[in-house]
Amino acid sequence: MSEPTNLDTTLDSLDAVGSGRGAAARLGMIEVAERLFAERGVNGVSLREIGTQAGQRNTAAARYHFGSKEALVDAIFRYRMEPINNRRLAFLDELDRDGRGHDLRALVEAYIYPLAEAVGDPGRPTWYLRFSMNAGLLEGIAATDLGREAWTRGVHVVRTRLAALFTAGPDPLPAELVDDRWSRLAGYVAHALANRETLIQYGRATTLTDRQVFLSDLTDTAVALAAAPSSAETRAALHRHRRTAS
Repeated sequence: MSEPTNLDTTLDSLDAVGSGRGAAARLGMIEVAERLFAERGVNGVSLREIGTQAGQRNTAAARYHFGSKEALVDAIFRYRMEPINNRRLAFLDELDRDGRGHDLRALVEAYIYPLAEAVGDPGRPTWYLRFSMNAGLLEGIAATDLGREAWTRGVHVVRTRLAALFTAGPDPLPAELVDDRWSRLAGYVAHALANRETLIQYGRATTLTDRQVFLSDLTDTAVALAAAPSSAETRAALHRHRRTAS
C-alpha cells in the first residue's frame, strides 16, 4: 500500500469508509481494490482477491463490507471524489465571485486542477486516475450519473455550464454532438493525467514536464478541444443522419 497522498483524510471523516469497528478494514480494501482495478481492470480482479491482499482472513470480507463489486467501485469513487468535489466547488465559487463562472477556460481549469491533485509526485505514486479510466463505465455506478450524488455535484456543474457554452454563440455546436464533446474532453484529460500517473509510478521522473507547465499546457489543449468548431463536413454528415433517421 502506498504512503498517504494529498487525498487521504482521517477515517472518521469518510462516510464511504464508515467509522468504528471495521472502518480500517474497509479503508484497506478500498485502497487495495483501487490499485488492483487500476492495474488489471475491474473484471480482472475478484472480491476474494481484494480481501486477501488487504490482509483479511475471511475470504468473503469484501462482499460482507460492500455487498458487490459495483458498490465497492462506488465506495472508491466516493472516497476519492469527496475531497476533489469540495475543492472543485470552492474553485467554482471563486470563479463566480470573480465573474468568470461561465468562462470556457475557467471551467476547464475547474475540471482539471482539482482532479490533477489526485496524481502523485515522484516517490509517491497514486492509482486513482487509472482506476477511474477502468471503472468509469461500469454499469450502475455514480460516476456515470453525475447528478446522482452530492460528491459529483462539482463536475455536474462544470458539465452543465460547458454544455450551455457549446450550444451558445453565433456558431453553436449541434445539440446531438454536445454529449460526445463533453465525453471527449473528459476522456482526453483523464488519459493525460493517467499517463502522468503511470510515469510517476515507474520512476520516469526525468521524462516528466514540470507539473505547473504540464497542467497549463493540458488546459490549453483541452480548451482547444472544447472550442473546436463543427466543420462543414461534420454538419453535412449530421444532416444526412437526420434525414435517414426521420
